[in-house]
Amino acid sequence: MVRMSVVAAFAAAFLIAALAAFGIVSFAASALGVGELPLQWRIALGGAGMVPLALADLGAMRRSTYCPIGWRRQTPRTLMRGHHMLIVATLWGLDTGLLVTTFRVAAITWAALYLAALGLSPWWVGIAYGVGFLVPFMVLLIRPQLGRAARARTSSDPGLEAMLRMRSRVQGLSALLLTVTALGLALTFGFFNSVAS
Repeated sequence: MVRMSVVAAFAAAFLIAALAAFGIVSFAASALGVGELPLQWRIALGGAGMVPLALADLGAMRRSTYCPIGWRRQTPRTLMRGHHMLIVATLWGLDTGLLVTTFRVAAITWAALYLAALGLSPWWVGIAYGVGFLVPFMVLLIRPQLGRAARARTSSDPGLEAMLRMRSRVQGLSALLLTVTALGLALTFGFFNSVAS
């Protein structure tokens, strides 16, 4: 029961923070007048912005490291020594849900924020981002270890380390998705230009 409440606290905090991050970025961009730029320009800027992000992923793959964009920090583990697990899980969820305050494996997170800033995706896309992160993460935390944990003499890793070893594959997939997005936006920009002329 405690484990489920800790997972629920993390999930709720992550979702709230992700929604807030996208909302703040969208609101700030709107206040700066980004939404007043012609749609064609925003599409062109969106496509152009995907290219350096894809290159960041490819560079991280080559160096076998995390995404080079963003803060190089994580939620302090020392919180577990002086606080209840519900508080720690909530703070961890808030921190990781904000998207920009901790390590990221791939640059696709930055692309999602960038597209929201350009008004090419709505502020509430934070819900989809949150669910897309939380569903596999919660399955990882909650799922039975298929009998391994029951037979193991030591504590069993829930799979996070195995996932981190697949970092370069995730970065490659991110680079591919960013490239496809750039091409799709370039085609959309071309379509708008051909219609306008």
